[in-house]
Amino acid sequence: MANDTIFNTVKHLDDSILTAINFDGPDAYGLFWMLYTDRLTWIPLAVVVLYCLMRRGGWRNALLLVLSLALMFMLSDFVVASVIKPLVARVRPSHATDLQDILSYYHGYRGGHYGFPSNHASNGFAAATLLMLLFRQRAITLCAFLWAAGSCYSRLYLGVHYPTDILVGAVLGISFALLAYYVYKQSYLYVSRRYSMPPFNHIHRDSHPWAILAVFALTVIGLAVYALLMT
Repeated sequence: MANDTIFNTVKHLDDSILTAINFDGPDAYGLFWMLYTDRLTWIPLAVVVLYCLMRRGGWRNALLLVLSLALMFMLSDFVVASVIKPLVARVRPSHATDLQDILSYYHGYRGGHYGFPSNHASNGFAAATLLMLLFRQRAITLCAFLWAAGSCYSRLYLGVHYPTDILVGAVLGISFALLAYYVYKQSYLYVSRRYSMPPFNHIHRDSHPWAILAVFALTVIGLAVYALLMT
């Protein structure tokens, strides 16, 4: 009985928050968030971030970082999409019988069948958490979490995730990032004892944040201009 009450309360909050965020907005607004949620949009930003991370420490640092990133995204993306989603089998709100006819969709986009937890939330908060731990710079941390929050908002606005999909995905992403950071740090310390490498605590902290911030800002502005011109 108590479990049913909790489930119904969470379900009511999920539906209420989602229907408040999802609305039939201007076409340019929908296109903006559709582009924002596309991973290909952020390739330039990813390249700049990787350059800033790998420019010190030599090829050994780059290799360790790439392996740690691969571990993080394998957990964040593959495990979430290929293991948890089919195991839990919670349909997206865009496919739920009680909501699918109420929600608004951008040009019919409804996503895949299952949506718990959110891959976008998991990947976004994993990346943001790892950048926070590596750079230890407020500007980059703020930028990273704004980017992740925007990605989560886009999934709600497009009507393809419940808020709890986002929340659980974000928690998982943060957990995966903490694990990847631990693996990276311990591997770096182990290798640095045998080779001449910069101290771990300073290897990324002197990276200038403005290149990352500039690319993020230009991408968002570019998306907005493109969305307005195309609608």
